[in-house]
Order: sequence, then C-alpha cells, then structure tokens
Amino acid sequence: MRSVFLCITLALSALVCADHHEASPQVLIEAKYNQYIRDFIAKDYEAIASHFNPPIQRTTFEGSLVLETKEEIVAMYQNMMANIQEGYSYSEIDSIDIQAMSSTTYAADVNFTRYNASNEAVFGGRSIYLFGKQSGAWKMFSMIQAERE
Repeated sequence: MRSVFLCITLALSALVCADHHEASPQVLIEAKYNQYIRDFIAKDYEAIASHFNPPIQRTTFEGSLVLETKEEIVAMYQNMMANIQEGYSYSEIDSIDIQAMSSTTYAADVNFTRYNASNEAVFGGRSIYLFGKQSGAWKMFSMIQAERE
C-alpha cells in the first residue's frame, strides 16, 4: 500500500512539473514558424502544407482566396515559387511579434527579407499569420499580406 501511494505521489509530481515547464504558446508558435521558413527555403511543399489547417484563407493586395485542401496549399506554394523574385535563394525573419487573440488563436506579425545567392536583398515583406491550436498542435489557418512599416 505504501509503494502504491509513493508511485501515485511521484506520478502526480511529474505531471505538475511537466505542466509547469511547458513552453508558452508564443515560443511554440515561433518555433513552428521558423520550421515553416526552413521548409519554404527548401521548397518542401508537403512540409509547408503540414503547417496549415485547411481550409485556410490567403489575403494579398490583389484579393483573397480560400484553399480548401492540403493539395491546394501545395499547388499555391508551387505557383508562388515559380513566380518568386528573380534570383531568390533564401529568406530571413527580420522580426516576429506574436500576440494572443484568445487562448486558442494567436496572430504572428512577421517582417521578412528575401535574398539572392549573393546575400543581396531582393524583396522585403510583411505578413500576418493566424495560428489556431488544432489537435494539440499550433497550425496556421490564415495568411494576410500587410504593408511593411
């Protein structure tokens, strides 16, 4: 009986410690976004799509569209890469500001720069991404092109 009590006490202590040391949503979302950028640079379209929870909405200065499936997200990124700035080689995050909109929805306001192989800037942009917690994971469900400040 004593050993059962000790096991239960240790198990509860482990749960409390694990809960106490869980990373904040902002840290988890920033890590998820950094992986998305690595997948973008690698042109790994399936991996890029895995960061989204379809349907997603993409809003640019030209208009808005809804992508209903993972396959539509893959196709959109393939088209984007086929038409990206000439000489594009990689992207860098200049700043990221992550704010809670609710306990399960966060907005990431990102300024980024795209570079060529000579490390020269070919484009500077800003996007706002909405993240939702789905099945225990943070995933994007909206991308909004914004004016860079």
